[in-house]
Amino acid sequence: MISLSISTLIFPSKCETIELIKNGGFEENLDGWTSFSYCNQLQRDAIVTSYLSHSGEYSLRADCGTGGEHCFGVGGGARQQIELNETTNLTLSFWVYLFGIPEINAWTEIALIADFSMPETNKTLVYYLAWSDNIPIYSHYPLPSMSSEDISNILLHDLKNDEWNYVERDLTADFENSYPDNPLDTVQNMTFTIVAVSFQRLAFTSKGSYWDDISLTSFISEPTTTPTPTPTPTPPQTTTPPPTSPPPTELTPTQEPQNQTVGCIIATSTYGSAMAPEVSYMRHVRDNMIGSNELGKIFVTGWNTFYYSWSPTIASIISNSETLQTLTRILLVPLVVIINFTAFVFSGIAFINLSLASAVAFCVGMSLGLFVYFIMPAIILFMISRKIVLSKQIKENKCL
Repeated sequence: MISLSISTLIFPSKCETIELIKNGGFEENLDGWTSFSYCNQLQRDAIVTSYLSHSGEYSLRADCGTGGEHCFGVGGGARQQIELNETTNLTLSFWVYLFGIPEINAWTEIALIADFSMPETNKTLVYYLAWSDNIPIYSHYPLPSMSSEDISNILLHDLKNDEWNYVERDLTADFENSYPDNPLDTVQNMTFTIVAVSFQRLAFTSKGSYWDDISLTSFISEPTTTPTPTPTPTPPQTTTPPPTSPPPTELTPTQEPQNQTVGCIIATSTYGSAMAPEVSYMRHVRDNMIGSNELGKIFVTGWNTFYYSWSPTIASIISNSETLQTLTRILLVPLVVIINFTAFVFSGIAFINLSLASAVAFCVGMSLGLFVYFIMPAIILFMISRKIVLSKQIKENKCL
């Protein structure tokens, strides 16, 4: 006796979108990412911040290096390695916010670098804003005008300052156009690196970029089964037990970023956030420049001990008054100039000796601060009071 059983044929089905990047919105701090400084002599590790974000609460901030220091302005960033496993049809997208840059030119830079590991070679795509040949990163990622078998530079157009810019690229097409003889399905894994760089050696402002909602998606077709009858002997009836449901997945709470350095408390109260560009730059000069060596750390520790003995009370008063915040912003303008000049002094000496640079920069900054906020006001008050006394004496002499 012949009966019908069911066999299957495989047909393509709808594409399923798979997200390959972990924590692309940085809502779980740096989970999945590794922050780094391009130059080990001065730290520029990217940090997660709530100061500015495109979506959610957090984004990644990557600072440019200060011009004239070690590595000539190369900053830092973060990277993540991804297993591809013969995955194709890749789409890359991200949001980036440029800050502290008056105009986009050859002196500024942000880049997202995709390194592809293959069995016998490595290939690289560099999505960049601008490029120059006067810093060490040039040796790893050459100018777009230079030919390279393993590096392809792709210019990002129409990026604007002080606003979020959306970038979307067909990563598969970019790879195949750049390396037609290397199939993408032979790539074993890839590493995404995002970096902020400055080529301007005399930089007096904090520059960098915020990154958010970084995504790498793959479209994969899942096969479906279509029954087709085939003649087979009748099998004995069996009872199939119902499938068991897997246990529910326990969600872990999101980890919030924590500050690892002491903040500039009065400036934070004045500008409203510890991640405001002015506050971040003050902290950068203090910790990553002057405090980048053992002697500098002694200066910084001594200053912090003195500063935090009285500043919390003043900061509390300022934070409760918008008028005082506005007034303090005006009063801090000379300090911002002094901090930038201190960074310039440090950068000019750091290539000789870091400890010497910290000592000179600290002394210069302290001297200028004392002069601007104490000595000069005292001189002005003395001159005003003397003028008042002289005017009174003149009036008295006229009366006589």
